[in-house]
Amino acid sequence: MNRQTTTAIGLMTLTALLLGNATAVQGPNQEELNSADSATDSWLMYNKGYSGQRHSTLKEINSTNVAQLQRVCTFDTGEDGSFQATPQVYKGVAFIATATKSYAIDAATCKTLWVNVYTPTGAQPNPVSRGFAIADGVLYRGTSDAHLLALDAGTGKTIWDKKVEDSGSGYFLSASPIIWNNKVFIGDAGADWGVKAKMYAFDAKTGEKVWTFDLIPTGNQPGAETWLKVNSTATGGGSTWTSYSLNPDTGLLYLPVGNPAPDFASQYRPGNNLYTNSVVVLDAATGKLNHYYQQVPKDNKDYDTAAAPVLYSLDGQQRMAVINKAGYLFSYDEAQKTQVFKKDMITAKNQDKNPTAAGLPICPNYSAGAQWSGPSYMPDQKMLVINAVDWCGTVKLGEVRLIKGQLFFGGAMQLDPVSKAVGNTVAVDAATGKEIWRYSTPGIRIVGGVTT
Repeated sequence: MNRQTTTAIGLMTLTALLLGNATAVQGPNQEELNSADSATDSWLMYNKGYSGQRHSTLKEINSTNVAQLQRVCTFDTGEDGSFQATPQVYKGVAFIATATKSYAIDAATCKTLWVNVYTPTGAQPNPVSRGFAIADGVLYRGTSDAHLLALDAGTGKTIWDKKVEDSGSGYFLSASPIIWNNKVFIGDAGADWGVKAKMYAFDAKTGEKVWTFDLIPTGNQPGAETWLKVNSTATGGGSTWTSYSLNPDTGLLYLPVGNPAPDFASQYRPGNNLYTNSVVVLDAATGKLNHYYQQVPKDNKDYDTAAAPVLYSLDGQQRMAVINKAGYLFSYDEAQKTQVFKKDMITAKNQDKNPTAAGLPICPNYSAGAQWSGPSYMPDQKMLVINAVDWCGTVKLGEVRLIKGQLFFGGAMQLDPVSKAVGNTVAVDAATGKEIWRYSTPGIRIVGGVTT
């Protein structure tokens, strides 16, 4: 789970590159979704398309004229807080999500086309939304009180509303879902509240659950042996709180899975704590585990694998790359199911040491590294471009007590002054992880996604 330490007013600026008027929305269909990564007239998912490559082949805006860009229009939600969503853009309409509101606006004029206001019926542990899935004229989104909604993309009318979990226990749905073959995929957030998170597939037409996968295995489930619990009722975690990737050719769904809980007191959960801090790969049709890669076993510094991984083909090899909050970029060979490289993007300090009551200085802190968005892949240059924040802090052990609906850290983290943070955009060789270039901004965090 991310703790955003800076705020932004509820104001979003969109450059009008797409033209269109609000009409009844019929798509996108499955063929359009399958080609979303290469589309030049839309942005259909949180990370553009299923592969999460965040790359555009458009060439009209380039290094010779980018300085001439000017604001065309501004859409003001009138809400306070930070934007953590990516607008989905289809047929000239931009769809934007905040904690309780969904907006459709004309992408050329910023004119409001419709607004849907959701009234929570339960607690809101963390009021935030990271956006929609869109297919066949319907938008799908989670809510801060753990409901899943389906909205008519043309009118904003609510089609169905399904309660997924008990938000009073710390569950909420903040991720931007994805949809494939009439199934909507989204998972629980709330690891820092001690939830036992799950991943779900829902029927796009009815909202009924198709399958559930336990990200904190118990009993006789594979992986349960990695939780040698001191108190089995007081450990959990495993949030998926940004978005997901998918390979339409194989039908495999890729989940970034966050920290275990209590966040800092790992002595309460001896073992590697599967499937936290991992990329978990499921059969999208059935929800069955295919394989997984754990980036940080037995995490005690809140080093989530938060951002969705990027899938790419490199010299005939199928690769997957992911960056985590610890600031490491990992690449895996999907055919061999092996790690190809692990590369530090920022300062790494005391990551292998346990927190103490007196305090352990670490780099990065839990608000640094990579948060919402993963690498962008440039196929023509065989290069990954990553945003990562270099920023340290001190983690301290404290009281470990699970109280329903309250944060369950088992300690605290003190962040260094934000003036000491350094935002970085880094390009690396996608085959080896070797750094090619770096752009750094001292005193400024770069936490959003990068698009190449």
